[in-house]
Amino acid sequence: MVRDVVGRAVTRFWSGVDTLRGDGRGRILTVVAVGWLLVLGTRVVLPALLPQVKTAFGIDNATAGLLVSVMWAAYAVTQFPAGMMVDRIGERTTLAASAVVTAAGAAALTFAPSFAVFVLGSVLFGLGSGLYAPPRVTVLSRIYPDRDGTALGVTFAVGNLGAAALPLVAGALAVWVHWRLGFGFVVIPLALVAVGLWLYVPPRPSGQARAAERFTRRTAVRLLRGVTDRDVALAWVAMTLILFAYQGITAFLPTYLIDVKGLNQGTASALYGLFYASGAASQWVAGNAADRYGERTVLAAVAGFGVFTLAALPFVGGTAALAVLSALLGTRLGIGPVGNGFVAALLPEEIQGAGYGLFRTFYLAVGASGSLFVGVLAEWGWFDEAFLALAGVTAVASVLYLFLPATPDEHTHSFDTGRDGTGGGLSSAAEPGSDADGENDRTTD
Repeated sequence: MVRDVVGRAVTRFWSGVDTLRGDGRGRILTVVAVGWLLVLGTRVVLPALLPQVKTAFGIDNATAGLLVSVMWAAYAVTQFPAGMMVDRIGERTTLAASAVVTAAGAAALTFAPSFAVFVLGSVLFGLGSGLYAPPRVTVLSRIYPDRDGTALGVTFAVGNLGAAALPLVAGALAVWVHWRLGFGFVVIPLALVAVGLWLYVPPRPSGQARAAERFTRRTAVRLLRGVTDRDVALAWVAMTLILFAYQGITAFLPTYLIDVKGLNQGTASALYGLFYASGAASQWVAGNAADRYGERTVLAAVAGFGVFTLAALPFVGGTAALAVLSALLGTRLGIGPVGNGFVAALLPEEIQGAGYGLFRTFYLAVGASGSLFVGVLAEWGWFDEAFLALAGVTAVASVLYLFLPATPDEHTHSFDTGRDGTGGGLSSAAEPGSDADGENDRTTD
């Protein structure tokens, strides 16, 4: 019985891999995923090295929390411009530019002679990495119209493998060489990824580029109505709350494990990596589950489970128990690919890049304050209470997910009724240049 179950699981896994590799799409998925591995992995190196950064520059927990919030705020403000760039110049140019700017930011963090310059390097890194996120989603949604949940799950999972591995590498370099090399060792790989992205990511069809150039008042109205639609707004609030909690957890988990739980730097870094390793597995599972059972169900269930794991953190002690709990905490990362892909599928394709970028700017900018929130409470001696508050925030998000439509197709069918007689979503959105995009458009816009 067990052998049969395992055999079927392995068969489904390799069948899914073959589907993702078909028609030359595998190398596109690979280079996009590796780029995300480096971008996300390096971004979480900062929290892992926060104890060394605090010592080197003489800052407290509140200032450290503000530093992480500033980096994420810079990441957030580029989301809408990145979406506009996708619609204007395509994913290939946007992704390659992102890798170059991110590499420059990592170099600035490596050689910053003062805290002020280090903050500027964090801002540059946040701006560069922010350009990567919207085109990463839209290009995979475009080339995998029927398997976007799985493709995004793979990409998010690979990114979290980087988030699990790179802090360990950075921690080892901090102990054996110098903490600054925790940022410097990714500069050359990021430059190589920029070349790979330019070579392998396909340009957008010319018709879509021409449609994006015709950004009229009517298009602006469609963008405004698209991103303020009830279901998109619900997703905005839920994702903002989830990110707020994520920011608070990831910015201070290593520091919390060291200062409150009494672990050493190496063990804390290992448990931090375990958090992301578990998240990588959860994102693969959640992406597949969403394709099979529906996004709403998966989002509510994963967020609900995250409430209990986060609430247990202040009451658990001992390395073994904290390791198990760190792995369970990481399951909340399964929300990422499902929630982002869900929102992208809600938006009409002609405003997908800009709309998705605007969505991400909103929830990332507000959610970025989670690290500042935890940093201030930690400075007041309320580290445990901060994590309990984050559990409450996650609970609210779980409830909100229950009010989303069962599938994006149901939503886009009502949102785009009369446009082309189909349900919408990524695969069925009207093609730019068709009657659905012309003056005789019969949508509610």
